[in-house]
Amino acid sequence: MKKNQIYKGFKVLEIIPVEDCDSTGIWLKHERTGLEVFHLLNSDEENTFAFAFRTPVSDSTGIAHVLEHCVLCGSERYPVRDPFLRLSNQSVTTYLNAYTAQDRTVFPASSLIRSDYFNLMSVYGDAVFFPLLRPEIFMQECHRLELEGNTPKIQGVVFNEMKGNYSSFDSVAGDAVDRAALAGTEYAFDSGGDPLVIPSLTLSKLRAFHKKYYCPANCLLFLYGNIPTEDQLDFVEKNFLSRIKDAGRTARFPKENFDARIKRRVRDFGPADDGSSEKGDSSKNIASAVWRIGECAQKECVSELSMELMFLGELLWGDDCAPVAKALLDSNLGEDIAPQSGEGINTRYFTMCVGLRGIKTSDAKKMDSVIDKALSEICSNGIKKEDLERTCMGFDFSNREIRRFHGPYSLVILRRCLRGWCYGKTPWETLLFRSQFEKLRSKIISNPQYIPQLVKKYLLDNTRRSLVTVEPSSSWSNRRLREEKKLSKKMFAALGRKKVEQSLSKMKRFQSLAEDENIVPRVSVSDLCEFNDTIKIAKKTAGTIPFYESTEATNGIVYADVAFPADVLTPQEYTLIPLLASCVTEMGWKNMKWDAAQSLIQRITGGFGCYPRTSNVSACSAAAVQKNPLVVGRDWLIFHFKVLQEYTGEAFSLLSDCLLNTDFSDLDRLSDILRADFNNACSSLVPGAHYFSSMRSICTVNRSCAVHEIWEGVSSVFFLAEYKSMPLEKLSSLLKSTFSKIKKAGAVLHITADSKSMKNAKKYSLDFIQKMSLHAPVEKRISSEKEFFELTELPGKTVISSEKKEADEVILIPGTVGFASCAVRSSSFDTKNCMSDEVLSHLLETSELWNSIRTAGGAYGVYFSPNSDCSMTRFTTYRDPSPFDSLKVLDSCLEKLSDRTFTEDEVEKAVTGVYSGEIEPRTPAARGQTAFMWELYGLTNAQRKRRLSRLLSATVKDLRSAAKRYSQAPKAGKRVVFCAKEMISDKILKKCGKIIKLPL
Repeated sequence: MKKNQIYKGFKVLEIIPVEDCDSTGIWLKHERTGLEVFHLLNSDEENTFAFAFRTPVSDSTGIAHVLEHCVLCGSERYPVRDPFLRLSNQSVTTYLNAYTAQDRTVFPASSLIRSDYFNLMSVYGDAVFFPLLRPEIFMQECHRLELEGNTPKIQGVVFNEMKGNYSSFDSVAGDAVDRAALAGTEYAFDSGGDPLVIPSLTLSKLRAFHKKYYCPANCLLFLYGNIPTEDQLDFVEKNFLSRIKDAGRTARFPKENFDARIKRRVRDFGPADDGSSEKGDSSKNIASAVWRIGECAQKECVSELSMELMFLGELLWGDDCAPVAKALLDSNLGEDIAPQSGEGINTRYFTMCVGLRGIKTSDAKKMDSVIDKALSEICSNGIKKEDLERTCMGFDFSNREIRRFHGPYSLVILRRCLRGWCYGKTPWETLLFRSQFEKLRSKIISNPQYIPQLVKKYLLDNTRRSLVTVEPSSSWSNRRLREEKKLSKKMFAALGRKKVEQSLSKMKRFQSLAEDENIVPRVSVSDLCEFNDTIKIAKKTAGTIPFYESTEATNGIVYADVAFPADVLTPQEYTLIPLLASCVTEMGWKNMKWDAAQSLIQRITGGFGCYPRTSNVSACSAAAVQKNPLVVGRDWLIFHFKVLQEYTGEAFSLLSDCLLNTDFSDLDRLSDILRADFNNACSSLVPGAHYFSSMRSICTVNRSCAVHEIWEGVSSVFFLAEYKSMPLEKLSSLLKSTFSKIKKAGAVLHITADSKSMKNAKKYSLDFIQKMSLHAPVEKRISSEKEFFELTELPGKTVISSEKKEADEVILIPGTVGFASCAVRSSSFDTKNCMSDEVLSHLLETSELWNSIRTAGGAYGVYFSPNSDCSMTRFTTYRDPSPFDSLKVLDSCLEKLSDRTFTEDEVEKAVTGVYSGEIEPRTPAARGQTAFMWELYGLTNAQRKRRLSRLLSATVKDLRSAAKRYSQAPKAGKRVVFCAKEMISDKILKKCGKIIKLPL
């Protein structure tokens, strides 16, 4: 293609090398409709597309969010209820999703297989341009009234999703900060939807919104990968644009309302845990200083401004040792840096924010003064050379590392691209990350006053600033609950019982209608292949310790792991490991204070830390344990770093200093880390309750599951609360003695690097081993499973102790949606039955369970996934209005399985859906890490190959056998529900085992 060429109605606006993405950028515009296309053409076989629409909102009905859901529920060519779900079930996608941002809605998908890629594009394109937007779907996804006896209740998938969002204090606090900084703009509204406003949205308004914004003239089509541009344009023209008569108009963003001034001081409230705020507890309060930066994006150089703000944010408060963050922590006004701190660069108006969590509201102005003083000192004295070096290292490292973030790296590029493209900039302006950073660096080097000038301009002299405090309040939660009940009664009175019941019956009939199972396109199992993607690792010894080498194309980066056995500890000492892992690299050492050590670490490495690791060893790996009992199947504390290869020696020197000299004697720093860990754990419980409930449900299945719960589950929050109340001197002594035990237990070492960097890394590794006097791991301490199970027992009120319980444990959290988990026994890893279980569970998750729990029940998500290493399958629901009922749904589903029939077509679709997870690409670093974990837990390439072969040969007979096994499978572990106490009726309460209150 050439610039100004016309191809099938598309005019080539520009062709440009985009070196930061190793791609050629091809920018086109369809002359008749105005649809813009930007293709990053490269050699990547994992192709990605995304339809993006500008969708500014003018209220908090969640109209853009609801539309995102509804368009994926049936279109002209694919008039089934949930084509998106069918794609999940039967495509080889490596990413499949949609999301509503504050002013745009994006529909991305990716695949490694060309035919599958175009299948995905066909369904997505038809969905966004030609959705059916049926009334029944609006009721299902947005809002409807249901009756519990004579009590009306509002339900709906988006409604319940956002109720979950409004149950999270951190989420509500973040929204309050955005509203304060972006007053007078469209961003002051909640694009996701406020549950108290969502019910005012009507289907006619939704359809009008679609017509206005989901049109070619307002569409930005992002393409990435090696499929030729011409082939993609042919497909888009033939399947979508040729069918569209009215191209619509490009969205116009509303003008700022200058009468809505940014308030200098804002006090807001959010959900509380059992009224803690009314008892005078300020530990959850958040105070933030927030600034609006610059003009709107259309008037700014977005790439330059966003780079300056990202650099400033990292420099000033990106880490505890950064000058503003350290000043805030040293002030002792709060417990830790507020999670809302950072820079907002994904809307038309940019913001910066920093603050404290656990601060008295009366101290907010003092915090504001601390921030100003720290900024003023930078303007007067300049920024320290060490702070500039650590920040520059982070950016240098980011430019070189190959990464994935829950999907292909192209998704990161997509988000960067839309930062400018959405507002009329060229698609590549915000992709020139390296060159933009180099420009910034040269300005800093040539002008020592450049950073102080930015601080003065964007922060100190910026009058568009607000001081926001958010406090947890049970009055806030109770008021919203009263308003919701009042709203549901008002809606019921307006409609009447008869109309409500008729609408519900109509929706349920619609949901139960038979549909054409083959209307959504798919690839055949015969099109799939057994990928020969062997992960290699070299096993050696250095002195007496096991030494592993993974040679991968890491682009000059060295990844190092030094693993110490944690299973030499007593079970009680295990409870200290998460805090130890968090502290040990963050406290400095005898000859260096923590902030100086952190600064040095960041100037040398791209990451330096420690984490615990446990995993169950399945029966198929028993021989590996017998062959190498000092390495395989153990619990570990793993130190790791990643570094540009030229700094490998300094990184190993840092690690040896940390291991040899950390003594946990800085009690102030220990207190800061402990409080931050506890606050972070508490704030993750509500948004991540599905993860915690799932872990909790299997914590008494085997030792490894118990250890996982102790280290990462709800139990860890209780242990942190205990350590928080312990005298710091005693805690410091415990940490020191526990760490000493672990260091004496021996170690194994692993390096991932490219061949050139590996030579250097091996030399420094050997020096490190000698300096540390490392030796092979010693034998583990013999402890019974029972000792670990007992540590997972949580305090609570026991209601009944009989076997017939609705739930074994109910864990109380704020909010009006819940989360349910349980588990059943299933097949072990590396058995033929194992892959049949994978296919069946995937099929059930995307059919019966989804239809009952999400489609009909209104929960946002449901999961049914095997953990074959533990021989069980876990069931979990997410943001579920009826978690106790969902457990019964699973019971009923499993009971009926023995009589369920399967078609070959149904099995083939499910096999295809499971296949995508088996072949997902790994980055070089991830390949090395995977190889190391396989060595530690007795896994092999041969097992992986057998797994894929068994998957591709799964038959109807195999699934019938799996169904019979599941129908007779004994329950494993506990039935666990996370929910608010208001969701527990008297009837349910009488059938609960234990009610547990969290130590929040």
